[in-house]
Amino acid sequence: MSYYHDDPTSDVSASRSFLPGFLVLVLLITGGGLFVKSTLAANISLSSGRAIEFGQSVSQAVACSGSQNVTVTPKSSFVNATNGTGTYYLASITVGNIPTSCYGVDFKLSAYGPSSSTPLALFNSTSTEAVVYNNSGNFGVNPLIAGVSITSGSGTFTVNFSSPVAQASTVDKVTIQSGLHKAFCNDTANGCVGQTGPGGGKIFYQAATPFTCGPTRSTTCTYLEAAPNGWQGAGATDDRNPDTNRTWSPSGQRANVIASQEGIGWGYKHSVTIAALAGSNTTNNAASLARSYSVTIGATTYNDWFLASKDELNEMYLKKVMIGLSDATYFSSTDNTNIDAGTRAAYSQNMQFGAVIPDAFKYYSDFVRPIRAF
Repeated sequence: MSYYHDDPTSDVSASRSFLPGFLVLVLLITGGGLFVKSTLAANISLSSGRAIEFGQSVSQAVACSGSQNVTVTPKSSFVNATNGTGTYYLASITVGNIPTSCYGVDFKLSAYGPSSSTPLALFNSTSTEAVVYNNSGNFGVNPLIAGVSITSGSGTFTVNFSSPVAQASTVDKVTIQSGLHKAFCNDTANGCVGQTGPGGGKIFYQAATPFTCGPTRSTTCTYLEAAPNGWQGAGATDDRNPDTNRTWSPSGQRANVIASQEGIGWGYKHSVTIAALAGSNTTNNAASLARSYSVTIGATTYNDWFLASKDELNEMYLKKVMIGLSDATYFSSTDNTNIDAGTRAAYSQNMQFGAVIPDAFKYYSDFVRPIRAF
């Protein structure tokens, strides 16, 4: 374990500790909060000997990057206050030049004052760290924490604090650590299942290994979350029937939309395909209704909801009590191509008995509960 400190000639305090197995990159910033000091602890080097302002970068290797240096750029923002006053805050941190060897790791970002081993609060008044998961080059913040958003690019990400609380004048050190990815919750027995997801619903499925997901199945996900009871607002019915029923296809339309895959990770792509038949019409189309759901929590808007595939719907049945489903029949987004090449029927599932219905006519009305993958 290496410890980094502001004065190379002083003793290292045993009270400073970081996660074991992590290599820590430390940016030292002056008490004024605007410059990175050029005097650094041993084995930490800048790309230039001059002072570095907020908005400029330093580069250094982290544990997962090997000989390739990543770049770290802290940025401040000015927040106005009453009587013409205001304060500069640490508002975002950009990490770039991230190699593929860092796929699958978590990056942990923290900040410290000049003389304390206690990390500063960065956002949400008391949150002291932002954890970013590198999911094969797609970067995402810990989804169970609001107040942080990620701008993700190729080999780079920016952590944005929606309501920053670390005053620039108090920040002396910024640290980045890389280590093995951990689940977004601490229940080692059951993982995240049963916990509140980032979209305010219940996480009802956690994969042992990430699955392919997204509207074009070009990303990977680990969790499925169901929208909460009351997701329709005033349109919700009652506790026994917290969901609305819709037909599978637009009224009078039974065309095969080639949405025949049954597996986990297919619901989003199917829903986009099905909803294209009806556009924004949510009155007679189950997938369009699911896709129309949107919720903003903290500074993040979650509008990536969809109608579950056949297998995703079965996972919902297994956790129906946790989710709050009624004892009704719910549509999946999976065609049954064995019946008239899928032009007439889709799969649905009865939530009272668990029976999978392979020939639910598309002009039937069954219940809808949106889900999302992350």
